Amino acid sequence: MLDEKETPLSIADSELAPVKTARWAVIQELRKRGTARNREIARALDLKPSTVGYILYRLRIEGHARRVRMGLYEFISTPRTMQIWEELPQGDPESLRRAAEGDTMPRKILNLLAEAPGRTLSFRLLWKLTGLKRQVAGAVLSDLVKRGLVDRVHRGIYKLKD
Repeated sequence: MLDEKETPLSIADSELAPVKTARWAVIQELRKRGTARNREIARALDLKPSTVGYILYRLRIEGHARRVRMGLYEFISTPRTMQIWEELPQGDPESLRRAAEGDTMPRKILNLLAEAPGRTLSFRLLWKLTGLKRQVAGAVLSDLVKRGLVDRVHRGIYKLKD
């Protein structure tokens, strides 16, 4: 069994950062370059060209990228789902770790949300900092939403009600 101090404090700061997916990386690289070939993006990100090609195809279908000509894409806009994650404020890891202390599972989550900038945190961060099992953290958050104490702002993002 883990020591009380070990659970929230043993989490590396890198684990608290938002999850970076291949889609997110391709969007960032295309945004940075403005216009780029899928092979250039694949090389820069160390991804397979077919993976980048599929992501660019999906971005084009969704209206976030434009194909200038075969294999050359232009950035148009960031998908709303990605904007939400970029806008999510990141708190000071040390103060959030201290806030994760509480006598009950709901209290741990409510303390974390109260301490967070904008009173908003991602599920992943809440789960990691509380030291709860993933399913337990999800069940507790669902219960807090049903009770009206927490709002689900977007998929995976929760905010403490005022």
